[in-house]
Amino acid sequence: MKSAGLLRDMVVACLLAALAAAGAGALTGHLDVGLGLAAGLTLGSLNGYLLQGLMDRGTPFAASGIFRILLFSSFALIAMLTLRSIAWTVPLGIGVAQLVMVVVALRRGLRAR
Repeated sequence: MKSAGLLRDMVVACLLAALAAAGAGALTGHLDVGLGLAAGLTLGSLNGYLLQGLMDRGTPFAASGIFRILLFSSFALIAMLTLRSIAWTVPLGIGVAQLVMVVVALRRGLRAR
């Protein structure tokens, strides 16, 4: 199983989910919530590429994890300062993107058996 295909599949799945979240938000009259979720999904989809890039540079896994946690926490804090009442949507979208990554990896792993 090649990681490039896995990462591409994850980004595509997250972008489709982001479009769905924005569309659902628009349809229900909560466009701001949909856009916040879409932003989080888009940001979260980059986590795999960030991890792979850090590992390719020889960064220890623990240091990579700490860096990524700090980076995504910074995104959440920026969202909190700018979006105020709907700031929770961005970290939620990032978390959902991580779940998408797990589902895509499981699906590809089960197909490879």
